[in-house]
Amino acid sequence: MKKLGILILIINSLCTMAQEKPVSKLPFSKTASANGLLFISGQIGVDSSTGKLVTTSFEAEAKQVMFNLGSALKDNGLNFNDLINVTIYLKSMSNYQVTNQVYTSYFNDKFPARVCIAVADLPSNANIEISGTAKISSNSSMSNKEVIQQFLKDVRSGKNPDNASLYMADTVSAHQMNAENEETVKRTPENYAEHVKEFLKMYGNFSFDVTELIAENDKVYVRWKQIGKHLTEIDGHPATGKPLTEIASAVYRLENGKIAEYWIQIDRFGFEKQLQSK
Repeated sequence: MKKLGILILIINSLCTMAQEKPVSKLPFSKTASANGLLFISGQIGVDSSTGKLVTTSFEAEAKQVMFNLGSALKDNGLNFNDLINVTIYLKSMSNYQVTNQVYTSYFNDKFPARVCIAVADLPSNANIEISGTAKISSNSSMSNKEVIQQFLKDVRSGKNPDNASLYMADTVSAHQMNAENEETVKRTPENYAEHVKEFLKMYGNFSFDVTELIAENDKVYVRWKQIGKHLTEIDGHPATGKPLTEIASAVYRLENGKIAEYWIQIDRFGFEKQLQSK
């Protein structure tokens, strides 16, 4: 019995040592390339700023996975349009519809081939994991027009404001044209994301339709119509819950495939008339 007790103590000690010394580096690369293709290892919803899995909701976790996938593409000079094949692993097929809703918001109606598989478990207790294969070519990068199209659909629309860093430089000069006056502010992707989230508080889940988009050289001109509801006090006007329409135009200047500067002009007079008539 004494020998058995000693053996158990030794085994317990070895197990404890194993737990205290986890594998510091996982045995795979985030990406690997061969024969003109980029292979992206499975991405889960871990926020790199915290090192923790996003657990607020399945939708938030799925968005983090897509953000991580986009970052892997961006690090290799590519984007979602360069994907040719995607594999999705779901711990529960009850999340299939939400997965599709999040997934489709990252593409301009041109989807890669895809398979979705139900699995028993995933690393870090994740609920979703996505891997992909992208084509590498000399013309892989999106045109300036395509960048702005995706930025408007993904970020400015309010769908995924936290993805602003995929489309914007670290610091962006924002020229706001109000009547005869021009005010320039410096924006980071992070505070631009907060700017869009503020719109969501003010107007709810607004509709956002691009009515004109013209590109030339490093600049892209856009005009849009946004329709939401008056949900908070705006310029001293109390919330009414009634519809509010914003018509605006902007010119974006891009450098190295990212927004570096923009000029925006909004029909302030028309917007103010709507507020006064409520």
